[in-house]
Amino acid sequence: MEISLLVRGITGKINNVIADVKLPKAQKKIEKRRIERKNQNKKINVIFVCHRPAVWGALKTVYDACMEDKKFNVAIVTIPNKKELPGKGFSHNEYVSEGAYEYFKGYKCKLINGYDFDTKKWFDLRRLRPDYIFFQTPYDICRPNAYKSNRVASYAKICYVHYGMPFMNGYIAEESFPVSFLKNTYFHFAEFEEMRKFYADRLPDNSVHKKSRVILTGYPKLDEAKDYIGCEGKNWIYRGEEKHFRIMWTPRWNTEEGNCTFFTFKDWLPDYIEADNNLELLYRPHPQADIEFISRGIMTEAEIKKYRGRFINSNNMSIDERKDYLDSFYSSDVLITDESSIIPEYFLTGKPIIFTYNETHLNDFAKKISEGFYWAKNKDELKEHLDRLKSGQDELKDRRQQLIREEFYLPEKGSGYEIKEIIKADFR
Repeated sequence: MEISLLVRGITGKINNVIADVKLPKAQKKIEKRRIERKNQNKKINVIFVCHRPAVWGALKTVYDACMEDKKFNVAIVTIPNKKELPGKGFSHNEYVSEGAYEYFKGYKCKLINGYDFDTKKWFDLRRLRPDYIFFQTPYDICRPNAYKSNRVASYAKICYVHYGMPFMNGYIAEESFPVSFLKNTYFHFAEFEEMRKFYADRLPDNSVHKKSRVILTGYPKLDEAKDYIGCEGKNWIYRGEEKHFRIMWTPRWNTEEGNCTFFTFKDWLPDYIEADNNLELLYRPHPQADIEFISRGIMTEAEIKKYRGRFINSNNMSIDERKDYLDSFYSSDVLITDESSIIPEYFLTGKPIIFTYNETHLNDFAKKISEGFYWAKNKDELKEHLDRLKSGQDELKDRRQQLIREEFYLPEKGSGYEIKEIIKADFR
């Protein structure tokens, strides 16, 4: 879709919503302020509330596009995150930093540390006079009351891009997109048509969000993929002439969904790698994995430390816990993974994916691109695929390229640019 048509189309939809829908009192105030600021030729204030650098890629090109447009003022507010604790769930007030403030130092926008650990006070977002606010995740339960979507929606328009490209359906998809958050958002930007319909159908009648403001834009995290073609990853042990056949492993962390295959392969895979000096394995654990395994009583802290030690002391295995990972993706030779939202990102590399599984919860998009996967339910099947791929046999290579052309929505100027233009059209 041409951006000019997109902007004209969304502007028309927005005008119809403003004219035809009786907005709640808070939304009327927001709309009145918007008109005043527009008439005064004020810049558009966009705030990114960030706690997890590892998923910043979902918003980075939106940020870049806003920073490049002189009509915008941009700020990043970094906050810690509440995690589930054994025996307490989320009924506590302990917030853990994931290094967001340190990660965003050096960014050219206004950067604010949103929480003071000494005084336990939170920054008041209203001080920035925000027009639009992006949260990284939809989980209000992990944020303090002042940062919950129902509070924020009373003075700003919440926009949402999901932190991982949607890949699963059923109850997992429903948990990933809680109605309690969605109903308070103003814009929801969809990765592909199936998800645009899913988001729209999920909205209750009493939501701030309207179906006309669920918009297909593609996924910003895919905008920069082409920039990594031919790059060299920072975490590989062997490079240049010493380069080994590079395998990435990103197992799922949640053990209750039935789709985590970590424990099926956790001992066998390192044995396979260390038995062949021509291989290298880069293990990328999910940030929640250790917490999950300990809280469920599946592994102890000592067992996790011992397991990690095997990678640390290995000659051809290592652990990748950096915030950025696209350079690792594009410089690898194959990915081993189970159900994960990172699969579409890796799929764009064109490299082979070995999909390990117990039970599956794939949405329609995932089912389509899974035609380009090598499937492995057990160690024998995984070994067979690895043996063939490391010898150069990749029968699905052409099929993956075809699926990239057919199934991915990749706007010419990028999804981040389209989202920025939609926001500008709404404000003006």
